[in-house]
Formats: sequence, structure tokens, C-alpha cells
Amino acid sequence: MSITADQEREFYDRMYSRFIDLPDSALICNRQTIEADLANPIQPIYERRRLFQTTLRVLLQEPVRDCVVLDYGCGTGDWGLMLAGEGARVTFLDLSPVAVDLALRRAAASGVSARVGGMARDASDLSCFAASEFDLIYGSAALHHTLKYPHALEELLRVLKPGGRLVLAETYGNNALLNLARRLRWRLSGEPAEAGEEILLGRKEIEALAARVQHIETIPLHLFAMAKRLFRGKFTNPTVRVTLASLEALDAVLLRALPFLGRYCGEVVIVARK
Repeated sequence: MSITADQEREFYDRMYSRFIDLPDSALICNRQTIEADLANPIQPIYERRRLFQTTLRVLLQEPVRDCVVLDYGCGTGDWGLMLAGEGARVTFLDLSPVAVDLALRRAAASGVSARVGGMARDASDLSCFAASEFDLIYGSAALHHTLKYPHALEELLRVLKPGGRLVLAETYGNNALLNLARRLRWRLSGEPAEAGEEILLGRKEIEALAARVQHIETIPLHLFAMAKRLFRGKFTNPTVRVTLASLEALDAVLLRALPFLGRYCGEVVIVARK
């Protein structure tokens, strides 16, 4: 089922509005809070900790102080807030104005308001930004939402400076069995089409991006360890954590020995240089 930008916007406005009235103490976000959440099995982000630990390393492997950054599809704004806390100048961009408002409120609670701004915008038209405006663009599970909109990829790269970095943390859609399981879960859970999850970012989409940049690197994560989905909500159990760690160790051995298996992993960090 094809959806419109308005339908997707309304869905995410409703979703993010749940957080607007939280107290300031619950809205603070910086590098330390993200690192703490990634290490805490109670937190939902723990399930994707390998993906986001890699993301954190990649984002900070080059200096970000005074970098001009676009948090693309910012959602609750965690990563833009982290970068602002490290000294970057950040613009939050999301289809949902409620998401942008939430990110700006969190920036105030986190003490970084002076270094951030926000814009609610359809990704197919970023004319609010000048060409080559950003040193770094980061998208957290965002590109697979925006690719369905005409010219979204062209607009994304237009606003990135020559030599600038594009960093994406995404699901990886090359594994047919895993994709089948994902779509079955969506159907069984009654996930609405308005959630905008119909595109699974895979080789075709990455090749389209690669054709428009000078360099691209993919860092695949989780092959057998994608079984973590079966343990959702159970990571406080020591046996579950040991099982997951064993699967991650198995993946590390396999991917070193047979790197071509990386294309079948379930998650990926993409680093592109324009």
C-alpha cells in the first residue's frame, strides 16, 4: 500500500506527542546518557547496541566540534543532541513537526539550545537549505523512509559539502529469509502502512548511493545474532545475554573468515564521502 507524506507525518506526530510532556530530567540526552543506555539491558536501545556502538564510534572518529550537522529524520533527536553536546552545530530535520519540537525541547533540557535549530520538512524538497551547507549528515533508520519520495536522495546529497560525510545506521535488506520474517512480523503485529517501513535498504539502494559519492563503506552487523529479535524484552536475563554474546562472537569469526556473508547481515552502518 502506497502512503502519502501527510499520512506518514500524522502517524509520527501521534507517536512523538507521547513524549512532549515528559519532565526535563527525562529529556536530557548527551554522549554519556547514550553510552549508559547502550550498556543497560533494561533500555529498548540495548537490542541494537552493536549497531549504535558502531555508529557512535564512526561519528566521533573525526572531530565534530563546530561541524555543521544535519540530523536527518531526527525522530526524538538523540544523535543530534549527542553531537551538539560534543560541540557541533546541529539542525534537526524530520517530516513530523512534533518530532522537531520534541528535539528542540530536549536540547533546552540538555543545555545545548544555542547550538541547534530545527525544520519540519518533506525530504523530497530541502530547498530551505543551501547547497553544500552541511559538513556531516547523520540518519538513524531514516533513509529507508525517505527514498520513496521523489528526489530525496538527490536533495540529501545536494546539501552535503564536497568531502563531507554521510553516516547512516540502517536495517540491511539483502537477506530474503530475514526480510520475509520482518514482513511477517509487521503483518502479525498489525503495523500500519503509515509507519512507512515498506523499503528495506539493500544492495540496490546502496549502489544508487555509491554512484553519487566519491567513496562508500558498509559495516555489516548481525548475521546469526539477528536472533536477538526473539529475545526482545528479555535482555535482563543473564542466560539470554550469554546466548546473544555467543552468537555475536560466532558472527565475528564467520565475517572475518567469509566477508561476503556480510551482505546477508541484518543491520549496517554506511559511511559515504561526497
